[in-house]
This record gives sequence, C-alpha cells and structure tokens, in this order.
Amino acid sequence: MSGLLTRRPALRWVAPGAALAVVATGSQIAAHWPADAATNLPPRTAQQLLVDLQRAQPSALSGTVKATSSLGLPQLPESVTSGTGNSSPLALLAGSHTAKVWYDGKTSARVALLGDGSETDLVSNGGGLWLWQSADKSVLHVPAPSGGTQRSTDHDKDPQLPAELSTPEGVASWALRMLDPSTAVTTSSNERIAGRAAYQLVLTPKTAGTKIGSVRISIDAANQTPLRAQVFAKGASNPAINVGFTSIDYGKQPASRFDFTPPPGAKVTQATPHPGKPKSGDASAATTNGSATPPKVVGKDWASVVVGKLPPKQTVAKDDSSLQQALRLLPEASGSWGRGHLLNTALFTAVITDDGRYAVGAVPASSLYAALGRS
Repeated sequence: MSGLLTRRPALRWVAPGAALAVVATGSQIAAHWPADAATNLPPRTAQQLLVDLQRAQPSALSGTVKATSSLGLPQLPESVTSGTGNSSPLALLAGSHTAKVWYDGKTSARVALLGDGSETDLVSNGGGLWLWQSADKSVLHVPAPSGGTQRSTDHDKDPQLPAELSTPEGVASWALRMLDPSTAVTTSSNERIAGRAAYQLVLTPKTAGTKIGSVRISIDAANQTPLRAQVFAKGASNPAINVGFTSIDYGKQPASRFDFTPPPGAKVTQATPHPGKPKSGDASAATTNGSATPPKVVGKDWASVVVGKLPPKQTVAKDDSSLQQALRLLPEASGSWGRGHLLNTALFTAVITDDGRYAVGAVPASSLYAALGRS
C-alpha cells in the first residue's frame, strides 16, 4: 500500500483534510455524521479498488472537512488547552474541528482550520509550505526543496521498476500480498458520503497486539477521491477517529487561492534544513540549538512502536509550557526502563520518560515498556 501512495502523490491527500486526523486525534465528543441515504453500486473487489486508486487522476476540488474523535483522553484544565488559539496542539486534542480545503489537482493545496475567533491556514504552493496562526500572528515558512517541486508523472513506465509494479493491476496484487500477513481486506459498496456514492475499503488487523480494530476508507465511486477515513478501536461500534468531507465540489480552483503573503506585523520564522539557523522576518524567530535523536521503529506492522529521544530541555520553546503542565497531570509509570508519564487512549499509548525518551504506538502500555527496555 505504501508503494501505491508513493507512486501516486495525489493519494497522499487521503481526503485533503486527512492531516487533521493527526492534529485532531483527541476529543470527548463521539463522532456522529448525519447518515446519507444508502446507495447501490456494482460490487468491487479490494484489488479492483486498489487498481482504481492507482489509475485515478488527481481532482481539483474544494470542500468542508469535519474531524472528530473519541479517544477517552483525560479532561484537561482550560488553562492548559488554551495555548495559542485553535491550533494549539492540546486544544486540537479536545473537541470537534472543521476545516475548509482547496486543492488544484496538481501540487497546490490550502487547509483553513476554523476556530472561535481565530483561524489557522496551511498553504502548500510552489514556494513551499506556509503555516499562519491568527491567534498569535505567527507564520512558519518551510521553503520548497532546491530543484523545485516538479514530480515525474510517468512513474508507471520507469524501466527500473520490477515488471509486476509497472501496471496498476500488478501494484494492487503486490499491495494485497503485503497486507495479507497482518491485515484482512474487505469492501462494501453501500456508502454515500457528502452526497457522493462511495465504496468502502476495510482494513482489519490480524495482529493481536494492537488497539486498532479496523480502518475504513470511503472512496468516491466516480473519480476515486478518498472522501472519509475512520479508525475503530477493538470492540468499538463507533469510530474513535472520524475525518471526512461533509461537502465537496469538484472543479478548477483559482490560482489566487494558493497565494500567501505574511500579513503586516506577522512574526515570520523561516525553517531551514540546518538546525539552529532559522531566519526571521518582522520579529525574531525561536532558535533551535539542538535536535532530537532520530526515532526508530521497534516491532512491525500494527504492533510497531516508535521510540526516540526529545531535544535537550534548553532547546524546547517557551510556549511548550502548556504541554509540560499537561504532562504533569498524566499518570506516572515506572519499570526497568525508568520512570515517566503515560498517556493511554482508546487507540494509542505514549510514554515520555523523565530522562527525555519517548515511545508511541497503537499498542498496550506493556508493549511500550518493552520497546523502551530494548532501545
């Protein structure tokens, strides 16, 4: 499946609001969408759906995406979650979120996360990536890689690829074989999302050591655009994470939609490939004098754990104080691996040790402790 996404860059926009599934993975509100009328479509196998995705042409579109989740997170004081408006990491872990999205069908996209009296915009264009937060008038700019952002559009004819991966059918067969040892793949053809008839691809882990029960991806039957993604915890009847379009319109988008100029007075931070060398715009940017140890993966498939080490304390930005406050509210944990604090949710667990190590995975806490002990 990862090969499929790599070969089709548009599929990395699994619903252009799917990034919200990362930044909005926490809420006390269960995910409930109004049920659209059922639809009857010709049956499609998992392999046929994967072929459809591989052959799909990117679609220019605009729409509204809603993301909400029910992870069973502990209730945090408002003083901790307020942060810098609706884009604060902890604020994003509490509540339902709505975003407006635009995509030009090529390389430019815009996501506007709407909040109470504030807005966060993420803009991707030929000049790189821009993150604007109205709450504190800050802008983060990640320049485009040197050499431009052009991508080859003829990967399917790459002579270096194995013959099996040179056709959509071959890629689909390969993806299913890769998934088979750890994942059961099924399909449904009775979905209607944002008024669009859709197929549903269901991935169910066979691995015992994961908290995830299934992942369900709804795909537009007409043009193969992913419309909704849901993640269910084991034994749950409602999704723990639900991110998808509530409305969508296909069609050319004005180029001006993807332009971005920092507003007057904005604090601009220019990200660079070299830690500790940011450039500033109207105000000085936070500097980074150290870097985190690159994380490593312990285990495999659905039961894998990411283990790493945080940057030195002196390099942590001052506005991370809310995160530190929240950390102190989490239960303490200890073992042969050391001492720390544990975040335990319906879908994933995370441990941050007192000496700055961390472990995260869609696994029980015992798996994190074992991974820390091996790292």
